[in-house]
Amino acid sequence: MAMSGVKVNDACIKQWEALKSKKIKACNFKLSDNMKEIIVCEDSIIASGSDSAWKTWTANLPDNECRYGIYDVEMKIDMGAGLPQGTRTKLTFVVWAPSTASIKQKMVSASSKDALKKKFDGVQVEWQLTGRDELEASDRISDLSSLPDIRTSGSGIIAFEGIQA
Repeated sequence: MAMSGVKVNDACIKQWEALKSKKIKACNFKLSDNMKEIIVCEDSIIASGSDSAWKTWTANLPDNECRYGIYDVEMKIDMGAGLPQGTRTKLTFVVWAPSTASIKQKMVSASSKDALKKKFDGVQVEWQLTGRDELEASDRISDLSSLPDIRTSGSGIIAFEGIQA
């Protein structure tokens, strides 16, 4: 249970396990209407192998409500001259707190984040995003490029989720 008193529904953990085993590509979670529990947004689950998964997932994020998300990010990496491009994946935890969300929702969301994240063993990247401009592939590529294992892999990211860098 979070310091805010918010509980994590077991279905959230099941979705994380599905993401880690590559059964799904992404999923969002939200605070229940009474703000006492973090639950799965059933209409946000994206199956592995879906076309335009990033665009579909980002379109599911509301403009005026907070969400938590998990996403299995895939990048193509330039491994250097004469080498085939490599693929890297990162299990990503996202906190979506748009500036237009209510202050109460942002406060409960922020104080409950750690309770959810602690249930997700193996998170490799965490993003805290507040606006649609931060969902652009170029912004995410810039963020991922600073990771040590990406910086030391050839000449950097050449594609993010099928979107050319």
